[in-house]
Amino acid sequence: MTENGFGHDQPGDSGRAAYRPEQPAAGLPPPGTGHAQPQHGQQQRLPSAKGFIGSLFDFGFTSFVTPKVIRVLYPLIVIVAALSALGFIAAAFSTSTVFGIVTLFVLAPLFFLVVVAIYRISLEFFMVIFRISDDIRTIRERGDLR
Repeated sequence: MTENGFGHDQPGDSGRAAYRPEQPAAGLPPPGTGHAQPQHGQQQRLPSAKGFIGSLFDFGFTSFVTPKVIRVLYPLIVIVAALSALGFIAAAFSTSTVFGIVTLFVLAPLFFLVVVAIYRISLEFFMVIFRISDDIRTIRERGDLR
């Protein structure tokens, strides 16, 4: 037995050799690369990298526009949340100085963090769905999924 509890290359070890952390399974990329290596006789197919306009007018829905929009949308959300917090601070100071100070140091930063966190989590959910789709497509193209 090794430190992770599995005996490698021992009787009764059927199938566990593919899960060794020090070696990737045959045909799989090294951990952290995210790309499959082509096998013998297999052409390397790159996903069609269409731009925003190309994806927008792809009536076959082979490329998605949402991941491209999210990369632009999130910085805009952060900017709007920051401007909203500044507006909140300005309105609080116009109401009273004490309320303005409380808003400046507590309420506005809390508002900013909550709004950005909610939008970030929502956008990450969409990105995870699209990454799952890409992973399933890669598995299907390799022939591992029937």
